[in-house]
Formats: sequence, C-alpha cells, structure tokens
Amino acid sequence: MDDLTVIVASFGDRSWIDLAQERAIPSLDGWEDTFVYHVADTDWTVGHVRNLAVLARDPNGWILFLDPDDELADGYIDSMQAVAQNPADLYVPALQLVRGDRKYPAAVLDDRDIISGINPCPIGTLIHRDTFDRVGGFWDERAWEDWSLFRRVALTGGQLHFNPDAVYVAHSDPQGRNSTVAHPQRLRKEILDSHERWMQE
Repeated sequence: MDDLTVIVASFGDRSWIDLAQERAIPSLDGWEDTFVYHVADTDWTVGHVRNLAVLARDPNGWILFLDPDDELADGYIDSMQAVAQNPADLYVPALQLVRGDRKYPAAVLDDRDIISGINPCPIGTLIHRDTFDRVGGFWDERAWEDWSLFRRVALTGGQLHFNPDAVYVAHSDPQGRNSTVAHPQRLRKEILDSHERWMQE
C-alpha cells in the first residue's frame, strides 16, 4: 500500500493549521505523501472541503483522511500496509477517544451495523480513490458525512476489513460539531432517505 495519500483538510480559522502541525502531522512519522489543505471560507461543509482537497491533490490510490485535531497511534500506516493483502473496500481502524485528559481504551467497533445507522468507521478508515469517486465522495451533510460516505460503500456491496492494530485517536470536543448535532434523529432520516433515492437512480 505504498500508494497511500494522507489528507488533512480544514477550513475557517487558521488555528486549524497550527493544530494540524502540532498534533496530526507529527503522528504521521514523516509519511511523505501527506497533503495539508486549508481554506479560509467558513460557509462550506467539512465534506465539501475534503472533496476539494481530493481534487487538488488528485491521488490515484488509497486515501486516509486525518482531521487536524486527531492523530494516528504509532505504527498505524505500517499496520494498514500489513493487512492490505486481505482484499477489502474499506480498511477500518480501531478507535480511541480522548476527552480532555482522559484516554479511553481503543476498540474495534465491528459490532456496529453501518447500514442501520451506527457508524463503525472512524474518519481514518482507508478508502481507495476509485471507490471514493464511485459513491460520490463526501456529501454536504450537516454532520456525519463520514458515515454517509462509508455507508454508501457498504450499500453497494463494499467489504469492510477491521484492523485492531491500527488505532485512530480522536480528540472529542463536547462543544464540537458532531457532539452538538441539532435534531440527530432527523439528520439520520435525512441521510437514510437520500441514500435510498441515490440507490434508486
């Protein structure tokens, strides 16, 4: 899996760039094919900015999206390369949540049903560019655009390979976008309905 591109995308305040340099980038341990993309516009969605980053970098192989405020545990990329011999459409890491000074144990979320609406895939799940394009990339959801993307892969027959040795470290902000979703049940239904229409087209 030498054809792996790491994309760190953000928008709005430039403090996100500083945070990426302090946290996300150092965790990559010098991985050369890393693309940091930031736009100042605050009217866009995270999904739209990530799509722009993909277009700007134009990777041909596997893509790993890393949020600027998150990090990869030691050996993440090496571990993903090691399991690449197992054919899959999504390579899913374990997730470790960090809230303030508290680190929770890393866990593989393979008991979650992505189709029913409980996302087992952290944003650091590896997806191939061909698959990314085939399902339409990120959609402009109010939140949960990662679940929306990975669910469309599963809906179209994509296979998930869970890798407990690759740990995505997500720093959870209680005031963050995903933690403060307005009317989450309504958003879930909006995404499910949009996927049903997409599958019928």
